[in-house]
Amino acid sequence: MKARLGLLGGMFDPVHIGHIKVALHAIEYLQLDQLKIIPCSVPNHRAPAVASSEHRLNMLELVTEEYSTISIDPIEINRSGISYTFDTLLAIQELHSPGHLVFVLGMDSFITLPQWHKWEQLFKMCHFMILARPGVTMQPSVEEHMQLVDRRVNNGESLFSSKAGNVFFAEDFQQNISSSRVREALHSGSDVSTLLDNGVLAYIRSNKLYQRV
Repeated sequence: MKARLGLLGGMFDPVHIGHIKVALHAIEYLQLDQLKIIPCSVPNHRAPAVASSEHRLNMLELVTEEYSTISIDPIEINRSGISYTFDTLLAIQELHSPGHLVFVLGMDSFITLPQWHKWEQLFKMCHFMILARPGVTMQPSVEEHMQLVDRRVNNGESLFSSKAGNVFFAEDFQQNISSSRVREALHSGSDVSTLLDNGVLAYIRSNKLYQRV
């Protein structure tokens, strides 16, 4: 059993330096025993991935192989149908029985939580660590709808004061890299050396990914 297990979901299309910085920050700040990166297969509220699941998994393996506390879990790719977070959390709980489960995501995703499948149940299954995104703020009506006044904690350690349901906003950590920005740079032939791991960039070039057609 992992006492503190973090989950970082997304399309990772492609995985970029910002993703890894987020994972490492969550592990260090929350003292996580392990963090699982979970690539989405079929998204519910956004366009499908450009690269195949196989390519996205391969790139994730390349960029995380040196980190013992980060693992890649293809649970959503291996499951048919839309990749609902509720189903993923339920399966993770059954498989790993973590003492505490922490879902790590950006503010831009968190503000859409009330649109997610069985979103209210998620607060009974895990804690949330929310990372600030430049220009993205929480609307008071959304904050009230999610009852954040009762869920919000002031630091990482307080997140684990209960089994689930707490929310910590890591406002001191910001990164503005996005996969769409990386894809656009690749399309235009711009320099992406500061955005991508060298191994991932080599993989993209060798497999001719994200080229204009």
